[in-house]
Parts: sequence; C-alpha cells; structure tokens
Amino acid sequence: MGQGSGAMTTSAVPPPKRLSEELEGLIEAELKEVHPRLLRAVRRLTRDAVLAEDITQEACIAVILEYRKGTVFEKPVIVFATVVARNKLKSHYNRLGTRYEDPTGELPEGVPWPGVPGRPAADHLTASLEFIELLAAVRAAIGHERPYTIWELTHVWGLSGVEIAAHLGVSPATVSKDLKKATCLALGIGPEEEWRAE
Repeated sequence: MGQGSGAMTTSAVPPPKRLSEELEGLIEAELKEVHPRLLRAVRRLTRDAVLAEDITQEACIAVILEYRKGTVFEKPVIVFATVVARNKLKSHYNRLGTRYEDPTGELPEGVPWPGVPGRPAADHLTASLEFIELLAAVRAAIGHERPYTIWELTHVWGLSGVEIAAHLGVSPATVSKDLKKATCLALGIGPEEEWRAE
C-alpha cells in the first residue's frame, strides 16, 4: 500500500515484556511502602496536594521503569524514589519563573486581612517557596554538604539512618554523628572547629 492509504506501520521498538507475577508482586509491595512515605514528605514541602501527588507518582513510575530494565536495587527502594522526587522537586522550582509576594500596601478601611491576623494568607506556592528558603538557610548554617544532606533526608524526607547510610555509602554511626553535629550547627550552637579538626 502506498503512503496516505491509512495503512498501519510497524514500529521497530518491541513492546515492553510482561513482568512476571513474582516481580509484579515485589513492585506492588515496594510501592505500598514507598508511596505513602514519599507523598507525606513532598506534601509537607509543597503544601500542594496535587503537585505532591504528581511528583510522588513520577517517582513511583521511575521505580517501575527501573524494575522493567532489570535493575537490582542494592539500596532500599525508598532511597532511589526519594532521590528522584527530590530532583524533580528542585527542577520544578527552578523552572518556576515567578513567585508571589505579600502585598505591602494598606487594604481599604474595614477590609480584614485574610487568614492570619496582620498578614495575608499564604498560598501554596508562597508557603512552599518559604520552606525552600528555610532549607537554604539551614544549608548555609550547617555549611557542609554531607551533614546537610543527612539533616534534610532525615527531617524533610523521613529516611532512617540505615537508609541514608546506604545512600551515601557511609556507616549508620557516621550518619548519626553527622546528624548530631548538623543539628547543632542548624540551631546555631555547633562549634565549627569540630569540622575542621576531622
């Protein structure tokens, strides 16, 4: 048949092979643990249920695709999913070209401020950007990348010490020690000299 005849053409890309029932069961079990943990963390970061669900779903799809490729996860799957979600969230905010600011002018007489008295109600975008700015301030206060990463993965993403240790390739004892120092530095009570001495 010639072109334009409406004939279907075949693609050189083979259809995805069907997963075994055993692998499907494994993926389902992993995602039952990963999805709610990740969704809680992303929702806390974004204050936006729809965006949080989108990012969580994308991270879960990335997990499924890795299994389809035959990847054998040496680290906990939640670690891989968290890294994917973390990168997607950073990308989302980097693409965001605008941010909303609280109005500085006075409202007409008799019109109350919405939300908290004395301050306009923050929308999802403003609240999440404020949280991102807070994380940047914590990063600056800690001043060291690995301890900050440990602090963020613990307090923002909810990973355990063992999961973080697997991700960073260090011992759980090192994670615990760095987390303690990072917390002190974040609170402004950590001696910077301790880091230099190591």
